Amino acid sequence: MMLALSSELPEPGSYWAMTRLGVPMLLTRLKSGEVRLLINACRHRGAKVVEEGKGKQPRFTCVYHAWTYGLDGKLLALPENGIFGNVDKSGYGLTELAVEERAGLIWGMLTPGVSLDLDEYLGPQMTDLLAKCRLDRFQVVNQIELPAANWKLAFEGYCESYHFISLHAKSFGSFVIPNVLKFDKLGLHSQFLTPVLGIDKCDPSSIDDLKRYVQLAFTCFPTTFFAFASDTAFSSEREAGVEPVERIFINQVLPGDSPETSITISRTVVSTDFIGTPIEEETRHWSMMTHKTVREEDYPVVQSTQETLLSGAQDHLTVGRNEIAIHHLHQTLRQALGDDPSHERQSRMSPRPEPVGSGLQFDY
Repeated sequence: MMLALSSELPEPGSYWAMTRLGVPMLLTRLKSGEVRLLINACRHRGAKVVEEGKGKQPRFTCVYHAWTYGLDGKLLALPENGIFGNVDKSGYGLTELAVEERAGLIWGMLTPGVSLDLDEYLGPQMTDLLAKCRLDRFQVVNQIELPAANWKLAFEGYCESYHFISLHAKSFGSFVIPNVLKFDKLGLHSQFLTPVLGIDKCDPSSIDDLKRYVQLAFTCFPTTFFAFASDTAFSSEREAGVEPVERIFINQVLPGDSPETSITISRTVVSTDFIGTPIEEETRHWSMMTHKTVREEDYPVVQSTQETLLSGAQDHLTVGRNEIAIHHLHQTLRQALGDDPSHERQSRMSPRPEPVGSGLQFDY
């Protein structure tokens, strides 16, 4: 899974202690600039070596019995060593997890002893797309955690703009043309382009025009979503003579402690140092409103869906032909889990089987 942007470990000595999917992890950057991913559990009695959060320090000392570790996870010292006899420190380092930094992102495995083949996971198309995005330029404006319902219910909302005209009429729907999507499969992953108001003025040969009138979004399997904001939403910057910066809304939906819950790691990021600049106020306002839209518009509706699922009112949910990215999400999940896609049942609302776009039954 994607764990962090490179900029979230900005310099040697930087660390980030976090828990993802029940795994306490410690992400560090060494003096050499390399990253390490370790399980945040002291090899003595298992206490967390570092409190959750970010910071910078050269070593970590467990508060329980003061065993001390380096940024690379190696055991450096333990008090009253003689009590334990002749301890081979090399056998008591923090447990390592596979990790790789690429394209401005840090990726890791959450299971000890399992290797990370990023080439196989990303595939050539997503590898090329990430290289073009140059995510190493971006820094985080704000990051929050949003509780929600089942992780598939929560993530489906990022995969279509059908709901923009009703649910987001005064927010995203005020500048995005709803329910129009160009969708492309990128192996396990996907890419979609959404037009914004004024696209009739777009010169398709102009990169600047495309950035202004078309929003790029893509997903990394299974549930990490990147959406580039269109320049159109920030016309005041152009009016002020300031070239708009690139802005990305990144959401990572993770299963919670039960099937009915999930946690979304939500980031707003920009491609420049905005602090103390003329765009700082608008950048922070954009970040606040973007998070607010998901928290106050999307996720209450998702929660209401969760609450109706066990009512017995229906034995399936319907995914329309216009919600093509949701089809891709469930199809790739089933492939990854080894499920037989023939188990999908056609909805009564669909007049005939369709390879894409007919009503399908999915398990929540």
